[in-house]
Amino acid sequence: MSFLRVFSFSLGSHVTKYILISALFTFSLISNAGTLWPELDINNPDLSKNTVMLQCQKSLMYAPRQLEKWCEKAYDMGVYGALLFIGHHTGDGSRYVNELKRRVLKNENLAIRRLAWLYDGGLFVEEDLKEAARLYELFLTQAEEPYPILLRSIHYDLAKIYTKLEDWPNVIINAQYVIDQKLDDGSDTLAKTLKENAVAAMNN
Repeated sequence: MSFLRVFSFSLGSHVTKYILISALFTFSLISNAGTLWPELDINNPDLSKNTVMLQCQKSLMYAPRQLEKWCEKAYDMGVYGALLFIGHHTGDGSRYVNELKRRVLKNENLAIRRLAWLYDGGLFVEEDLKEAARLYELFLTQAEEPYPILLRSIHYDLAKIYTKLEDWPNVIINAQYVIDQKLDDGSDTLAKTLKENAVAAMNN
């Protein structure tokens, strides 16, 4: 896990981060699956939602021509994250963005975090750092027992966003959160740099 965290904190491009995470996820699938691309009957009524979504995810690398049919099926079965893979495949992520916005209006916290991530990286939408920060802050306000490493990642992303916005007090607050966790994965060193730069900017 620390290997992934060091690289995800270091990468500047959200698209690159997505590709790296997808690749590592796919490699983990290989060790658990008999083949890279199992031949499954998409019309088999016994296919589980997880199996269908797995085919959707793996098709991005191993069978792109079959991606849309598997991801559409996964979406029909209730996995709206499948729209992200369709968006990457077609270059049009409007369905995914609209789905997230609809769910954000219902105050779904996962959708709030995912939409913030899109605005932060300018993926499928025009980059809007203020909106990304607002959504991330909203997520943190109402998050219920999230994974600690997820909280650290969001606080680190917020520190970077506020650095770009030159909101130095908020850079310090979010960077300090990362520093205080002390998980020894390299992220605290990066957060210290952000904090030091923010302090220096405030004193100039």
